[in-house]
Amino acid sequence: MRKALKWLGILLGGLFVLLLVLVIAVLIFGQFSFKRTIANRPMNQIMADTSPQGLERGKYLAESVMSCDTACHTNAEIPFIGMAEEINEGPISGVFAVPNLTPDSETGLGSWTDAEIARAIREGIDKDGVSLVIMPSANFHIMSDQDVAALVGYLRSLEPVKNEIPPIQLNAIAKAMLALGIFGTSPVGKPITQTQQAPQAGTVEYGAYLVSLGMCRDCHGKDLNGSPGGPAGFAPNLTPGGELASWSEADFLTTLHNGVTPSGRQLREEMPWKAYGKMKDEDLAAIWLYLKSIPAMEMSR
Repeated sequence: MRKALKWLGILLGGLFVLLLVLVIAVLIFGQFSFKRTIANRPMNQIMADTSPQGLERGKYLAESVMSCDTACHTNAEIPFIGMAEEINEGPISGVFAVPNLTPDSETGLGSWTDAEIARAIREGIDKDGVSLVIMPSANFHIMSDQDVAALVGYLRSLEPVKNEIPPIQLNAIAKAMLALGIFGTSPVGKPITQTQQAPQAGTVEYGAYLVSLGMCRDCHGKDLNGSPGGPAGFAPNLTPGGELASWSEADFLTTLHNGVTPSGRQLREEMPWKAYGKMKDEDLAAIWLYLKSIPAMEMSR
């Protein structure tokens, strides 16, 4: 009996040491992965489109499709100037910070080149070659050269606002969780070295393009089959296996324009329907086409 207990103690002790080593390795991995510098990365030489058509397109993308002005980069209801706030959620602590996107030369994008801004949007790398944190670049990686040039042009056209934003800060546990992908896909994407074009407007493919730029999967899941709860709260199933199966295209457009479903359910404030509702009807129709084309799935559990 004593011999069995002795071996059990050795086994449990070994497992404890192994677990401790694993935890330490994850913490070290998180520390070294956080805001790492990526050297010798090629850059696609995008030039800002500041033509009237380009500015109109850039404004449309920023404020309606991607909701940059309301989703993250807003402070005290002033769009695009960035924000910072302390976070203390259980074992996670730090300062969550979102950059100033106005062309202020000291605190915004004024000292960045067009190509550096485009790379940050699509590849998750800042002007110094440092990886961004909690930036949804994975959604924007497919953005066409024409669209990213228009978006950069629009950001260049904003009124410069001096608003110093501190760097994002996370404790060791938060960094480890970030490195493990618990907070979502890494912003850092493959280098874009060739011309990228958007699909033809009005097609299923263009609908998929807009769904990606609209970051729909960040809440509704990678398969768009929703979630009953979680960090983003309730997110409905957008596949033909969910509530949308009984909707018409007109129902879909009306819901996004008014924020109320055909059954009378008010969309949550976390759902940026007010931004999406400003999208052109033909673009919302393309999104509808895409949603109707994907496989029917049950709600994710």
